[in-house]
Amino acid sequence: MPFIVWTSGMSVDVKLLDNDHKKLAILINDLHDGVMTGCARESLERIFDELVAYSRLHFAHEEQFLVEAGYSGAAAHKQEHEHKIEQVIVMQARFRSRTELADDLEVLNQLKDWLVNHVQDSDQEFVAHLKATGVDSILAAWNEPDEAAE
Repeated sequence: MPFIVWTSGMSVDVKLLDNDHKKLAILINDLHDGVMTGCARESLERIFDELVAYSRLHFAHEEQFLVEAGYSGAAAHKQEHEHKIEQVIVMQARFRSRTELADDLEVLNQLKDWLVNHVQDSDQEFVAHLKATGVDSILAAWNEPDEAAE
């Protein structure tokens, strides 16, 4: 059973953002699996690097999306993202300096809480606004350049 199980209650009803959240959960699950199976330290650190990089990418997606949707809380949400990145970088540093399995598990539990709180608390605040704004038209505009390139 995965460390983080995606549930419909975690959905923000925007496929692009849900897919980003699922990818973050997969990376945390991969890190957990690697720790539990005794993967090499370098492999685990690469997974954590990817988690940090993908977190930045996801937050950029979300911030752009909220600005384009005219969400009044977009600036505050961006500040929250900056704090979330700081948190994950601190967790990464602690993970790199770990000495025991218990240290790894503590960081993994913090990562799980970090993601779940982001998705189920902070992101749920903008769901109603996105639905009222017509999220599909924003997504269609994002997809137009991709379609033209084909």
